[in-house]
Amino acid sequence: MRPSPSDRLPPDVPAEVLAPIVADAATRAGVDPADVRVIEAWAAEWNDGALGCPEPNVFYTQAIVNGWQVIVEANGQTLDYRALGPGAFRVCPAGGIEPSGGYWPRVRRSA
Repeated sequence: MRPSPSDRLPPDVPAEVLAPIVADAATRAGVDPADVRVIEAWAAEWNDGALGCPEPNVFYTQAIVNGWQVIVEANGQTLDYRALGPGAFRVCPAGGIEPSGGYWPRVRRSA
């Protein structure tokens, strides 16, 4: 029997935050949610509404934002999710890994 997402849940990430992320990753990868593996997940604090993955030419709130960062693997794809609460998440674009172990996007600057 495969573990459910809640069986792999780190203690600081609520199940109601993780479940929609696992479901989204499964849909994106075309696999069953049971085949999605949570690689890392932790409570996070970002210095603005970009949640650590800003998009070019987009303005974000300039305030501390608390949430969770969840890295999952599904069908060979690694996805970096940033969540504010149940169902409130975004996938960060592919990027490099910063020295602390977090995944960060490449930021393109407009000319």
